Amino acid sequence: MSTSAQEGAASPRRRPTIDDVARLAGVGRGTVSRVINGGHNVRPAVRDAVNEAIDALGYSVNQSARNLARGHTGSIAFVISERQERLFEDPNFGLFARTFSRQLRHSGRHLLITSAGDEEEEHFLGDYLTVGHVDGALLALTHDEEPLLPRLQASKLPFVVLGKPLGFEKALSWVAIDDENAAFTVASFLAGKVEGAIGTVTGPLQTSSGLERLDGFRRALGDRYRPDLVATGDWSLHSGRQGTEMLLRNHPGLRGLFIASDLMAVGAIGALRAAGRRVPEDVAVVGFDDSAAATMAEPELTTIRNPIERLAIEALRILDDQIAGRVRSPVQLVLGSELVVRSSA
Repeated sequence: MSTSAQEGAASPRRRPTIDDVARLAGVGRGTVSRVINGGHNVRPAVRDAVNEAIDALGYSVNQSARNLARGHTGSIAFVISERQERLFEDPNFGLFARTFSRQLRHSGRHLLITSAGDEEEEHFLGDYLTVGHVDGALLALTHDEEPLLPRLQASKLPFVVLGKPLGFEKALSWVAIDDENAAFTVASFLAGKVEGAIGTVTGPLQTSSGLERLDGFRRALGDRYRPDLVATGDWSLHSGRQGTEMLLRNHPGLRGLFIASDLMAVGAIGALRAAGRRVPEDVAVVGFDDSAAATMAEPELTTIRNPIERLAIEALRILDDQIAGRVRSPVQLVLGSELVVRSSA
């Protein structure tokens, strides 16, 4: 075999290097290094180009020696405070997990995904997370009065909350969307389309998202808001259906619905169809999140698109700053959303 043929056969097996990534992305080696180590002082478009090059080449960093030298484990925990039966129902959890895994893989780290569905599990997790098994944690909390929060705060473990933690808004680091203004936007759109009664199925009102989305709905409707047209859900498909059934029983003339999550909106549309109501001809429906459920619905949902991937990346950036000791004070970040108009309203 000729030398050139040997080189051609060997080249696919060569591990891609940081220089290969830099060439493909059209940036310098230092820029790639900054992206790998958290994306500090790198413009979003450049960071995206580097991440695309990393994915295309299959580049990864072997960080075992570096982690050992720094006293790190190389593992980050993603803690979802949710009952097991609903853990995989919400598509946003999957998107968070995929984004975290991809970003951590680029820097040679591992994502540990775990859930805390009851008090016993939360105490177990508190023990596990605070004795050095992970370098930090990302917390998706679905209700308030989380015993994990004061436990982790006292332990000094670096962690970031996804969503605004009620009661800890100034004390902890968190990233969240502007739930109230986003709900105001989509509810205002609905109110402009519909004459007659407009109701809502809220998220759980012991969460900041549930409360703020209801506040935005109330503000959008103004004098048209009626407390008797409010049903409380828990983000699940079943609660969207159940809440809508209750509203229809009490208000058969209902003309519009703001449902506080797309998944609940799928349940709401099922309840409307079972009651002989057409969407949007009889009852217009809008959702929230622009998750996979929005385009799986029939008809497809008008909704609010949340920047879930960016939220995940920013949460990880803040966590990396904590782990590296670059920040000492809590960091809070609020991101905006956008209206997506489809055929349900």
